[in-house]
Amino acid sequence: MIVLAESLNRIYPLTEKYEIKQPDIMIRTMKARWGSSVLDKGLIILNFELIKAPKYCIDYVVLHELLHFKYRNHDRYFCDLMIVLMPDWKARKQILDEEVVRGL
Repeated sequence: MIVLAESLNRIYPLTEKYEIKQPDIMIRTMKARWGSSVLDKGLIILNFELIKAPKYCIDYVVLHELLHFKYRNHDRYFCDLMIVLMPDWKARKQILDEEVVRGL
């Protein structure tokens, strides 16, 4: 679980200037997602299975969830900011998705 908190500490500074407040983290087992954002509670929920993933993939999930505090949907603005802050996010996502197929 420390790995997930370290990822938030590493990635959050990238989003601070976009007026995103640092959320709390909750970890639990999730069947269909790597993470989710609970906007009204200032909370990111991360899948426990992420601890098996490479750190750079965890960073992608954390950034993705942080940006939902600014943009709720996966619209153009969300994707544009993902590219600005993590230009290789699609490659990281693909690696993570492939890991799922292999069972992490």
